[in-house]
Amino acid sequence: MHNICSYDSPEPEFVQPDYRKWEAVQIGMSREDVVALLGPPLKDPYRADANCSYGHLDMPMLPQRRTYVFLIGYDENERVFRKTDPFMGKLSLDGTPSKPEIIIPVSGTAFSHYPRVLDCRWYPSSGEYPITYTIEESCASPLEPRIFYNPVELDSEIPIPFYMFNFGGSQPGRIRVKARNRLGESEWSDYCYFDFSVRETTPG
Repeated sequence: MHNICSYDSPEPEFVQPDYRKWEAVQIGMSREDVVALLGPPLKDPYRADANCSYGHLDMPMLPQRRTYVFLIGYDENERVFRKTDPFMGKLSLDGTPSKPEIIIPVSGTAFSHYPRVLDCRWYPSSGEYPITYTIEESCASPLEPRIFYNPVELDSEIPIPFYMFNFGGSQPGRIRVKARNRLGESEWSDYCYFDFSVRETTPG
């Protein structure tokens, strides 16, 4: 059991607004009020839409880089009608990492592919960056699928919300993730459960 390819290098890039000021931006605010609160938006020569960027988390994930953004959209009256951030509004106001949320695989998924490569992804944690992640994996016997044993931390220095590894056998498994920065650790994420079955073959 080992890491296949957690990320392709180089290092992640992160630019974030002050969370407390970001949280204070409300739908319906004028552009002038937003600029007075947050300052001018970031210059982004590649942004083609009308949204204004106030930060990003740029992650060298596979198959291509993934950028999570802080965006504010204005309507024709120059009023805020949209505000999005990488954390779905779950902001850590003391700087310690927020609890990660696993999104891939979907908990309860059954797999039959081989090699048993598991692609794991989660929403990034909010908090003071840089943030690293620890992923833990444990297995159960096919005969006792509800009893998990031998939890193993596969990696404790993951710089991005993405990890791939070879799962050990045709059996149930589960993973969970936690985040860490210089200020402390998050709670573990909820467990994500999955199962690898023996692949059936058709007699030739």
